[in-house]
Amino acid sequence: MPLINTIEVVDRHSRPQVISRVMLRTFFINDGVYQNPYAISSVHVFNRAQNLSPETVLDDNGLVAYGQTSAAAMVFKPGGTGIIGEDATMLESYWHGDVIEENGNPDICLNASGIYNLGARDGEFACVLNGRSLGLLSGIDQNGEWIQSTASGAIRYIDVWTIKLTSTSAWKTYVNDFELFDNTFMSVTQPLLLRTKNTLYNKQVILGSKVDLKIGTEVTVENRDLDDSIKNIFKSSIISNPSITIKKHNEDSNLPSLVWVNKPGPSQDIRITSDNTLIYSFDTVTDLMNVDNLGSRSGTYSLQVEYNVLSEKIVSPQMYFIVK
Repeated sequence: MPLINTIEVVDRHSRPQVISRVMLRTFFINDGVYQNPYAISSVHVFNRAQNLSPETVLDDNGLVAYGQTSAAAMVFKPGGTGIIGEDATMLESYWHGDVIEENGNPDICLNASGIYNLGARDGEFACVLNGRSLGLLSGIDQNGEWIQSTASGAIRYIDVWTIKLTSTSAWKTYVNDFELFDNTFMSVTQPLLLRTKNTLYNKQVILGSKVDLKIGTEVTVENRDLDDSIKNIFKSSIISNPSITIKKHNEDSNLPSLVWVNKPGPSQDIRITSDNTLIYSFDTVTDLMNVDNLGSRSGTYSLQVEYNVLSEKIVSPQMYFIVK
């Protein structure tokens, strides 16, 4: 599972339960490059069935209408100015997880209902719709009113992000959607027979480049008499706790035949898509710097992934790519 400030969350694409910590993550891209906007004002969550058209929640300027915020299922706001790089409350470390209630008074907003800049990557932001804190989690709308989270139904929602691209530009809204589930708990009458197959999509990497290594995972349920509705669940978002090992294969007899390039562990920044594809950022300059006995940085490398699927720990065969 992905982490925010070392706390496990569930991505919006991973069939999140109503009572889970749902990471509503979005990526901002400008001219083909991940880029931070200048500022983020808010994220409003609305019932999608009641708002199939943007006009139902937006005003003539394309912003969330003041009269519609009371209909929101939840509102997230930064704790400060919302200016990226200036507002410390938008740091990932500022999110503390569950709302803690003390003496009958929950700490409604602090460290729980903000908007956070994830990690070191530009353009990646998230808020957390925490179903564990239903009844406690609240946010403040642009009218200064408290909006208590009512996103307790197993239905589809939209999340409306209000951002400013530059300091002089007008505010704009971007609309995403997600769905909450209450049927992630299931019962089967036989042990599941799962088979996985991994494929490294990158076959060649140019020396000097920084690329995302992409490893696809095909998951097959081999129980013949299971219903397809159950089988299809395991085609998405079933991988957890992934790690990646990269080794250099030397042909020079004066060097070790195998050299470890990286060390697998929980600190690795590995992203998982909804179709079980693993993404690992590989920099042919910094990642290959100061590696003992590496020899030439050009050559043949192998990649091996480990991850959990239910109670199994899967170790893939070595998959090869060339740096040239």
